[in-house]
Amino acid sequence: MKKVLLAVLLLAMVLLPATAAERASKTDLAVGLNLGTNTGVGVQYRMNDLDVIGNIGFDFFNGVTFVFDAAANYKVAEFSIDTLDFDVTVGGGVAMGVGDNFDFGLIIPAGVVYHLDNNDLPLDFYLRTGPVIRFVQGDKKPFGWYGALGALWRL
Repeated sequence: MKKVLLAVLLLAMVLLPATAAERASKTDLAVGLNLGTNTGVGVQYRMNDLDVIGNIGFDFFNGVTFVFDAAANYKVAEFSIDTLDFDVTVGGGVAMGVGDNFDFGLIIPAGVVYHLDNNDLPLDFYLRTGPVIRFVQGDKKPFGWYGALGALWRL
């Protein structure tokens, strides 16, 4: 099962940017890759100052565990460095992991997002981090930390 999921993730990493490049238009839907406590594929749907995200992949920091998380993030601030504009987001959501044991809990991500405003490369880069409060711990502690660094291709 893990080999099949890994093959699907690798296929998505190759095909999604290639098909999106054909029609590099900026929409509210984005697909990309995460590195962190959830290393895998991410999806985002943006609605003005609110976005909904979902990630599926593996957690290599706590043993090899299949993980899923979903959250809603709200833009609370903006700032600029020279000509680069960044958004600051906070949100809430759920996360679960399945490996030798099962865990489920709340995540409270806070992050910084940079939107590359280029019609040829409609990319968003982000860094999100925050606490995890686990209601079902499996073999993990009730409190933990969540973190992801990633890039999304606006479809």
